[in-house]
Amino acid sequence: MADGNTATRPNGPRIVLLVALAAFLADWATKSWALTLGNDAMAAGILALEVARNDAFAFSAGSGIVDATTVVSVRLLGLLLVLLLLSRSGALPLRSALGVALLVAGGLGNALDVILRDGAVVDFISAGPWALSLADQPILLGFVFNVADIWVFAGVFLLWPQFRSMGVRAQQRMAALEQRVLARVEA
Repeated sequence: MADGNTATRPNGPRIVLLVALAAFLADWATKSWALTLGNDAMAAGILALEVARNDAFAFSAGSGIVDATTVVSVRLLGLLLVLLLLSRSGALPLRSALGVALLVAGGLGNALDVILRDGAVVDFISAGPWALSLADQPILLGFVFNVADIWVFAGVFLLWPQFRSMGVRAQQRMAALEQRVLARVEA
């Protein structure tokens, strides 16, 4: 019998699929709604709603340099890598199953934007700019993102313990390998 914190093998994929589908549809619907705003910006407290198109990676890294095919390929390879790593961990705790679902939904939502919405992700939630000072130089810091980005961030947050334990296990395997190599060298 599974405890309340574990998604068993039969239920784990179902939970991941249902949450990922709901999160993906929420992202797609909010982006579709945002596109109806046109060029009008709406203030909402410390946030503003205004459409911006991102044809590159997070925070527009590579904008104007990297083509859409590369962007989609890197996004999908990243998703595949996460799913591959997590598939090796067996039955997932509910927290990790939800993290996988949100990560997949956000990643697919942004990848499909590039494919289906003229080669760019639709970002529409604007936070900032905030004025900072670094070495007496003013810096304006602001972000434009979408619901898929929120899902990716939440998914990584939920999966962090899983990623951390995978890293610890990898370090332990590497330490054991180093011990075997050193033992052979000293012999």
